[in-house]
Amino acid sequence: MRRDSSPSDMTKSQEGRRKGKSTHSGAQPTSEGQKSEMEPTIPEFFRDKHVLITGGTGFMGKVLIEKLVRSCGSVAKIYLLVRQKKDKNAADRIKELTEQPVFERVLREQPGAFERIVVPVNGDVTQEKLGLSAEDEDLLIKNVSIIFHVAASVRFDDPIPDAVRMNTRGTREVINLAKKMPNLKALLHVSTTYCNCMRMEVEEKVYPMQVDWREAIDVAEKVDRATLNILSEKYLGKFPNTYTFTKNLAEQIMLEHKDELPVIVFRPSIVISTLKEPIPGWIDNFNGPTGLLVGVGKGVIRTTMADKSAVPDYMPVDVSVKAMIVAAWLTGVRKDKEKGILPVYNSSSRYLSISTRELNDMGMEALMKYPFPKVLWYPSCVTTKNHTCFYVNHILQHLIPALLLDNLLKLTNRQPLLVKLYRRYYLAMMALCYFTTKSWTFYNNKFLALCDEIHSTDREDFDFNFQNVAPKTFFENIIQGGYIYLLKNDLSLLPEARINIRRMYLLDRVVKGICTGVFLWYLCSKSSLHMFQNVLYRILSVLVPLSF
Repeated sequence: MRRDSSPSDMTKSQEGRRKGKSTHSGAQPTSEGQKSEMEPTIPEFFRDKHVLITGGTGFMGKVLIEKLVRSCGSVAKIYLLVRQKKDKNAADRIKELTEQPVFERVLREQPGAFERIVVPVNGDVTQEKLGLSAEDEDLLIKNVSIIFHVAASVRFDDPIPDAVRMNTRGTREVINLAKKMPNLKALLHVSTTYCNCMRMEVEEKVYPMQVDWREAIDVAEKVDRATLNILSEKYLGKFPNTYTFTKNLAEQIMLEHKDELPVIVFRPSIVISTLKEPIPGWIDNFNGPTGLLVGVGKGVIRTTMADKSAVPDYMPVDVSVKAMIVAAWLTGVRKDKEKGILPVYNSSSRYLSISTRELNDMGMEALMKYPFPKVLWYPSCVTTKNHTCFYVNHILQHLIPALLLDNLLKLTNRQPLLVKLYRRYYLAMMALCYFTTKSWTFYNNKFLALCDEIHSTDREDFDFNFQNVAPKTFFENIIQGGYIYLLKNDLSLLPEARINIRRMYLLDRVVKGICTGVFLWYLCSKSSLHMFQNVLYRILSVLVPLSF
């Protein structure tokens, strides 16, 4: 997969970089000196501002909150729209955030800042008017000037009504709220580069959609679920799942309101562990390559379906978050000059993304350097893009061993779990194989050009240039991140884990040697029996006719 600038923008971008000028779409290039005189720095722009974030308890949302509090500490308030659960209210859920490793640095360096700035607001993106009380709605309308709409359901198998309510209607409700805000300076909507996955080349623009977003919301609200489930495949058309379909519809809403609101469409690709900030390798979910590497490292996943030559587009979450803040700042300081323009940024990685084959090789090398303790078996993984081969491998390497081990667990009065785990893995792989067996080109000139707009005084905190990062180093950080933050292991266990992995290697070779020997013996035995049967048949075929 190549992530290049679009042909029409490449020349401008290169020329702008040579002259040290901006290439931001619709903006007049300014020198560094002119910038400092005419425009506020990023912290100055956020000073005394009130920010609303949806999806703040999600992966990207957490990193965004941390970065704003740590690097824009003079921001007045950050309102987090949080859904109240039965046993926890919004305040309880916000308190839980501070217990996660991603916030350790800001809590240590700026004690009290998080509690002073971050304000939970009870709400629900799936509800009309975002589920806000009249009092909270009035509070947000009067104060908020910057919105980061990050909330989304990223599940591929959500029924159409659920996905539309969250990803499409939720965006409409955010827009409706934003229309009432007199001080709004920027509304950044987080989309995905894969919302146009039916196109193998995706530029930084919103493409027309055959389905009207209003019609989709109307269908989700009025048509019964059973009918929608039957017609879902036809309704989705070329879209592989409800996630990409509903995120594309949400972009249509943004496009329609570009003349009346300062909206931005920001498209990250596959968001993965942090590159540097606030700590390298931090992640809180098993999605993407991190979950795969952890599964392989534990000896649980032994086959996967992907094209080895394909190049998935990976984007470190902190790189995307920095660019989001820069994009909101740029729109805010130039909204009058660029009125009616919809900035679209493909947050894709030209330098960190590697082929699946390279990922496998680097991953195995990193797993030997940082082996996990208590592995099920020695790490190994067969990758194929053929569905039949994957299915056979899945049965032989996953289901059959899982049945044996689950039965052993039952005999020892323990809960069986592997068959259920592998069933979920197979379904997930079937949903992902559309993406793991293809390559896309995401043009990202405008995204990269955001770096040119940053003031020299802001570069230390907000420059997201990652061209000099070695992919090998980064993926080692991913392994360490999975080791520490997902499996909750301490690096002090590494010496013991390395000894154990060598033992597992020897055991793996012994077992494979025995299995190979038994198989060859069986073939030889079958071959000898077959030869004997052939000889006997030939003898009988001669003798029987003669006996008559």
